[in-house]
Amino acid sequence: MRIVILMALVLGACGGGGGSVDAGTDCTIGALGCACTSGGGCDPGLTCDPAQARCETTGGCTCDTSSACEAGCACDADCGGGCTCDTSSACEAGCACDLDCTNPGTCACDTSNACEAGCACDTDCGARTICVQGDSNACGGTDEMWTGAQCCVSGVSACVPGDSNACGGTGEHWTGNFCCVSGAGQCALGDSNACGGTDEHWTGQQCCVTGATSCVAGDSNACGGTDEHWTGASCCIIGPAICVAGDSNACGGTDEHWTGNQCCVQNVGVCTTGDSNACGGTDEHWTGNGCCITGPAMCVAGDSNACGGTDEHWTGTQCCVTNATQCVAGNSNSCGGTGEHWTGSLCCT
Repeated sequence: MRIVILMALVLGACGGGGGSVDAGTDCTIGALGCACTSGGGCDPGLTCDPAQARCETTGGCTCDTSSACEAGCACDADCGGGCTCDTSSACEAGCACDLDCTNPGTCACDTSNACEAGCACDTDCGARTICVQGDSNACGGTDEMWTGAQCCVSGVSACVPGDSNACGGTGEHWTGNFCCVSGAGQCALGDSNACGGTDEHWTGQQCCVTGATSCVAGDSNACGGTDEHWTGASCCIIGPAICVAGDSNACGGTDEHWTGNQCCVQNVGVCTTGDSNACGGTDEHWTGNGCCITGPAMCVAGDSNACGGTDEHWTGTQCCVTNATQCVAGNSNSCGGTGEHWTGSLCCT
């Protein structure tokens, strides 16, 4: 989650993703073939390669024999979910897969979905004590402590730019320089006219929405249904969701939210390529541009003949296996035991 901070926060070293990758549609920082976090971190089972600034399989990948993508090699970082048009840590406006654009107004020091402890605007950390710039006159209320140099506010989830006139409601604390908000799931750019409903906090510069996990581009006409909040500039979705390209015709089913610009699907673990004919079964969501699968899953090469059993989802281009943790080379004769899934190209367990 990301919210644009227009002034430097006193805490946190800022960093960004956007490492060079080869192919794909979504490249989440820390994933295989994608940029490492600012601290050099990667998802479990992966290690940051400092030379290429991307995450690769810990211990190496025996089937990765070149710098090109080996199509049948599940651990080949050259095939990882890259985004070729994402060339920097800033938003590339014409790049649909650039995660820096998912929240127009990002928090510069929030570089991953994990808690950046030194980043005052990172809502991934939950309720905590945050110390930021302020002054002794403003910082003296309940849960506020003036240290002589900073204002420390307890029980808040983010401190973002604002002003004293706007920042004074329930769950809001004005430090003298920042507005600290309790229960904020996401903070995004917006305006005071739009940001005033239930679970919405207008800080004077940003709209913080309690329980939101994604704030993406959209419009006020589309973004107004259940679990949707229009901030004045972005559409924020309540609950766990992945937001990807799509269209309003396809994106309207259960757990699907059309923002006016993107399709946000709740409770899914992955969104990948596919087609509308294949992607329509149980736990499958066609967004108009991609196929999203409910729950944790791994999506790899395969074919429709092999990929049709329990916990297997053929998207039209890939085989997604629910709860799989690894997919390796094998063959259909050997890969058929309990907990094993032959995709048509790989064996997933």
